[in-house]
Amino acid sequence: MKIDKKQLIHIIGIGGIGMSGIAEILNGLGYSIQGSDISLNSNILRLRRRKIKVFIGHSQKNLKNVDLVIYSSAIKQNNNEIKFAKSKSIPSIPRSNILAQLVSLKKTVAVSGSHGKTTTTSLIASVLSKSNYKPTIINGGIINEYGTNTKLGTGKWMVVEADESDSTFLKLSSTVSVVTNIDEEHLDHYKNFSNLKKSFTKFITQVPFYGCAIVCSDNKHVNKIISKNTTTKIIKYGFNTDNDIRATNIKFKNNKTSFDISIRDEKNKVKRFNNFSIPLVGKYNVLNALATIAVALYVGLKVPQIKKSITSFKGVERRLTHVGTVKNIEIIDDYAHHPTEIHNVISGIRESRPSNNLIAVFQPHRFTRIVSLRKEFSAAFSCSDHVMVSEIYAAGEKKPRNFKLNDLIRNIENKSKTKSSIYINNNSILDLIGQFDGKTTILFLGAGSVTKWAHDFYSLLKRSYE
Repeated sequence: MKIDKKQLIHIIGIGGIGMSGIAEILNGLGYSIQGSDISLNSNILRLRRRKIKVFIGHSQKNLKNVDLVIYSSAIKQNNNEIKFAKSKSIPSIPRSNILAQLVSLKKTVAVSGSHGKTTTTSLIASVLSKSNYKPTIINGGIINEYGTNTKLGTGKWMVVEADESDSTFLKLSSTVSVVTNIDEEHLDHYKNFSNLKKSFTKFITQVPFYGCAIVCSDNKHVNKIISKNTTTKIIKYGFNTDNDIRATNIKFKNNKTSFDISIRDEKNKVKRFNNFSIPLVGKYNVLNALATIAVALYVGLKVPQIKKSITSFKGVERRLTHVGTVKNIEIIDDYAHHPTEIHNVISGIRESRPSNNLIAVFQPHRFTRIVSLRKEFSAAFSCSDHVMVSEIYAAGEKKPRNFKLNDLIRNIENKSKTKSSIYINNNSILDLIGQFDGKTTILFLGAGSVTKWAHDFYSLLKRSYE
């Protein structure tokens, strides 16, 4: 079907990070957009500043004069707006279909992987933008230098975060497919790890003959997939010696990481380039930078321009976000909610602040994730001194019978060998801080409401020291 730009498109779940991005892009292309969501948030406020009408609450009254409905993967088919649209024969399509159609309009870099997608997408978008490529950007997080997760560009390239959680990434016809890593995640959708790996295999192999897949071969699951590949051009990055783009001599200082790189060309000649720097900490962010360098080289950028561009990267909201510092107490907010992400973030902080007292404040996300990865969560906090755990952000899931949060807390203390692991409240954090001398870093982690706690605690801390 063809939608005239004068016709009205209604987006259900428009307040989500992905759906708000789609709304911005369609609006920028000249389409008439409105939407609905269950509650007000910063994404909706951003859309309203762009004069996009957003209803709070789902009601069939919202669909007056609507010609097309787009809905997110979080919206169930029994939603009253969906049901009304079907009853009135209003075309209704999932977000993934619209995203696939947008991607088909340009040459596309699609970034997927269990971890690191958002930061890598943001880095690539930033480097191409600073090099006057004017890319269209659709990301899963707010890019600080733009203040949004999307940007409609006039160039021929699009950079998009390709979500593997519900197999959406398989609908995208990308020119360049990036795989940052593969880990046991989203098994509620895939049922088992084997199915997840098969999907990533398809994501890599469906790249056209004139494109390529850029992958972190240090990840054992990625390496196994590409070892069987016979059809797709592969560019490998990582720390191991067999990578086409490799980082060495990694050093951490304050909030920056420096490294050297080696680049192997198609004639197997290796060139070395020294003194790269990113305003991020952790080896995992070096890998994100290597993926970015690989993409930038593929689209035609030269090394000096790439080096200059990544140095000035301004980061992503809720990825090692510095909330504030009071006296000698630093507060950082991060989205990490999977054991691998948690370990990477904490170890990155420890590497850059080796002498600081390090407190991890963790809000677990989803019972299914905690139960299926209980051993991994127990060992993920090993670089922290103290851990504080909140009640689980269930995201609509029911609490399993016999689930005890205290078991998780006890296992973290035993397996991560922290000095303490306790249940969280603001007073308990203040009490713990009071025991320390010297600099202290408090790291708020999780995918739920924990980011609000970080900012609220910062305000509380400022008041307590006034």
